[in-house]
Amino acid sequence: MHTMKQSALAAALVLLLSGVAAAQQKASKKPSFLSFNIHFSDYNTPALIKDSSASKAFSGTDWLNPGRKSFGFGVSWWKELLPKIDFSGSLNGTFSNFPQLFVKGDSIGQAGFTPQLDALVHLYALKRTASVNPFITAGAGAGLFKNEFVAYAPVGMGLKFHFNEGAFIIAQAQYRLALTDAITNDYLFYTIGFAQKLGKRKPEAQVVTAAIPLPPPDKDGDGVPDADDACPDAKGTVNGCPDADADGVADKDDLCPNDKGTLKGCPDADGDGVADKDDPCPNSKGTLNGCPDADGDGVPDKDDKCPTVKGSFANGCADTDGDGVDDANDKCPNEAGEINGCPEITPDVKEKVIYAAKNIFFKFASDKILKQSFVPLNEIAELLIKNPDLKLTIEAHADNIGTPEGNMTWSQRRAQAIANYFINKGIDAARINATGYGDTKPIATNKTEAGRKQNRRVEMKLDY
Repeated sequence: MHTMKQSALAAALVLLLSGVAAAQQKASKKPSFLSFNIHFSDYNTPALIKDSSASKAFSGTDWLNPGRKSFGFGVSWWKELLPKIDFSGSLNGTFSNFPQLFVKGDSIGQAGFTPQLDALVHLYALKRTASVNPFITAGAGAGLFKNEFVAYAPVGMGLKFHFNEGAFIIAQAQYRLALTDAITNDYLFYTIGFAQKLGKRKPEAQVVTAAIPLPPPDKDGDGVPDADDACPDAKGTVNGCPDADADGVADKDDLCPNDKGTLKGCPDADGDGVADKDDPCPNSKGTLNGCPDADGDGVPDKDDKCPTVKGSFANGCADTDGDGVDDANDKCPNEAGEINGCPEITPDVKEKVIYAAKNIFFKFASDKILKQSFVPLNEIAELLIKNPDLKLTIEAHADNIGTPEGNMTWSQRRAQAIANYFINKGIDAARINATGYGDTKPIATNKTEAGRKQNRRVEMKLDY
């Protein structure tokens, strides 16, 4: 029993400490109440329970007899701490009529006035706004029983009846455990009281009933008044207008109403300011209708045959010589001409080449050019130097005297000898094509000397 009482005291102290701590933090914000109470102390029933049993103590209705209870009154101060926790401090006085079973040791008399001071914490089951709110309570208290100090721990339950936020009725039943080895045992304590909120009552604000204005018309029910709704007949989210792709551009203004985009409602994957639907190069950022133009000639790289050279033609290529043939297709890009971009080879030039070819002579059975051939060869060399785009084709032929293999070898050597002559004059070897055909391309019969002489020939022609 002693251990149980100690536990009860500990629980009471915990509740009180938590209440005090909360009160220090919240006191300035929570209301206080003052209640006036009447109470009854039952000294008989707990004593009978200990002396016999609870069944015997509560058998019949004798335990309810008011004559077996001691009447008293008191005053309590209440403080709201937390949404479901109150603290109360009470000063009570009881006209006690102590039964012999209640008293420890010798009789202390049958009557007396007992002052008591209690501190309790109340934990509510419901929100504070509930009209009827059950609670449990615990705390600590002390009193003078025949001028002897007695400490006890009240634990119990009760109901709180709210009239309004400024008044309530409180009803409680407590079991008070004696904590001191004094003259008293445990006893029951019943109380009921009326509490009123402390402080000045705020004057009730006068409620002025004003006419409730009708909401503005909204035919489509989209929350945008018709006066401000750009689409009053269609429910929408953008100034009252539908936006199917949720891109923040109303469908009526959206050039791509079904594709979410940032450019007048249209996607722009490469971010070049040209909508994908109008961008020939939707995945390549560019400045020319959405396409790159590396050389800045106004022809997009995808169509530019010369993407790194600024040109003036539709294909993006340049025309250096201004002859109307772009450099990419101009066989003479540095010399204006009408034939594939090259000047026409005049008949007199062609004739000069033919003459020179007929006047090239070699030492017998040799590829050494005779001096008498130098004059016409020099004229051709000068012509090639003055016209850097011209190319020369050299063909050497033989008669059928000797073996075909030998004739092919000698014709190739003679053709190359002529080519070397021009190369030594400063002509680029890439401009000269020298080929020996042996006796494979006769232009006359090889049965006569006259025919064989015709077949032993050199042919040259100019081209670009």
